[in-house]
Amino acid sequence: MESEVSILIPVFNQNVTALVETLHQEASSLPISFEIRVYDDGSNAVIQHQNQSLEGVSGVVYQKLPQNVGRSQIRYKLAQEARFPHLLFLDNDVLPVYPDFLQRYLVVGDEGVTVGGVAYKENPPTGQELRWKYGKAREEAPARERQKNPYQRVFSSNLFLLKEVFLACFSQNELSGYGHEDTLFAWRLQQSQIDVHHIDNPVWHLGLEPADVFLLKTQQALHNLVLLHRKHGLGKDTKLLKAHASLARWKVGQLLRENSNWLFPLLKKNLVSRKPNLRMFDLYRLLLLDKYLKK
Repeated sequence: MESEVSILIPVFNQNVTALVETLHQEASSLPISFEIRVYDDGSNAVIQHQNQSLEGVSGVVYQKLPQNVGRSQIRYKLAQEARFPHLLFLDNDVLPVYPDFLQRYLVVGDEGVTVGGVAYKENPPTGQELRWKYGKAREEAPARERQKNPYQRVFSSNLFLLKEVFLACFSQNELSGYGHEDTLFAWRLQQSQIDVHHIDNPVWHLGLEPADVFLLKTQQALHNLVLLHRKHGLGKDTKLLKAHASLARWKVGQLLRENSNWLFPLLKKNLVSRKPNLRMFDLYRLLLLDKYLKK
């Protein structure tokens, strides 16, 4: 393929100078035309000051939005304004694992959508054990495993595709808040019969949230999942909704519901601890899911 790539990084309260420097250094060494678009979505003044130096870097377009527009809209805006036909989306809290990160995407060619994957360090940061444990167990996986269910792990945190495909399949404003934008995007790719290819080209996920923040985001994500389930029937094949259906069949859901007032605090106590249990996290999510489905 002709190597013209727009690297797109939405930013919110994150210093991205190290990420941009890493990408710029490799891109400059390759025979490609490239740009790195960094759009700040209403970060605080300290972060904006830290990222200000990017304005003077050749090939970098640094733009501060006048107000926060949210996760979906900023990605859509980045794609709309990208100069080149190939897009590489990266989250603002990642770093490439391999030094030939861009090269690994460029050899793929125009084969639908390519997902590089995500990786987590071997030891959890203090206070972020739950997010690390979840990511390590549920998100990190080699390409051969991800390819078995190609539409399940489509993460816009590390995604390479054609601009026309993204604009056609990504929802600009159907969801608000955090969670499941990628679920909706993957569903639309599947509906459009656009192939998803997984390769081993991960990024380190470094910006892990403290447990209480991750639990709040989990609530927002489950709320969005219920909206998508009601509107499009999405999520029925997920382990979470399958488990909920099983509980309903065996009349266990009612029992859990009746005991949720004391179960929630008990589960949360474990989840914010240094040794969170993912089975307890799954039960916590099931109780929340049931609550939102009953509304």
